[in-house]
Amino acid sequence: MEALLELNLVTKVYGAGRTEVRAVDGVDLRVDPGEIVLIMGPSGSGKTTLLSMAGLLLSPTDGDVVLGGRRINGHSGSELAALRLRQIGFVFQAYNLLGALTARENVEVVMNMAGRKGTAARRRAEELLGTLGLAHRLDHKPADLSGGEKQRVAIARALANDAPLILADEPTGNLDSKTGREVMDLLCGKLRCEQGRGIVIVSHDHRLVEIADRVMWLEDGKLSQRDKAAPLNA
Repeated sequence: MEALLELNLVTKVYGAGRTEVRAVDGVDLRVDPGEIVLIMGPSGSGKTTLLSMAGLLLSPTDGDVVLGGRRINGHSGSELAALRLRQIGFVFQAYNLLGALTARENVEVVMNMAGRKGTAARRRAEELLGTLGLAHRLDHKPADLSGGEKQRVAIARALANDAPLILADEPTGNLDSKTGREVMDLLCGKLRCEQGRGIVIVSHDHRLVEIADRVMWLEDGKLSQRDKAAPLNA
């Protein structure tokens, strides 16, 4: 089985000399289709930096990023943008929805960027939002949506271009217990089990351990695997 994502000895260094900080230090990671990988660790341990490199938003100082069997080091900015658009779906803690657009338009816009427009994009957005229980909120703007509804729109947007890899940064961080559970069920059920997508989640939320296939711990830039049954200190 070909991996969706491989990080090979990936390192990110900020500064130089006395001010040098190795935010991520020689990390190896493989993500396969249908797998949920949870990355935990203390604040400031490099989790968001690692996710940004996995999502082609940040270039590593050293090491290789391989997406769908394709080594991406050395690609131009426009090539990386095209890869992100078609192969990676992002779910952010802060949702990152466009306030002037409706729920449907927030999902349509990423399809428009990929060349799918008009009726096809509209129908796809309505289908995704309906599947996520938001058929009655299509024309509502983010300001009129609850936190859980915003996160569902963000998930629909991440799925809009059928990206095989989903990267989620604290997807339950702003949600209450009930809504957080609903988002967890979406990640574990519809995305992983029904659609076979690979999912990488960065979070402090220990509830996510139960849906993860693997739990990784990042501290001082180093990544290690943890036993799911062992206590985690975040």
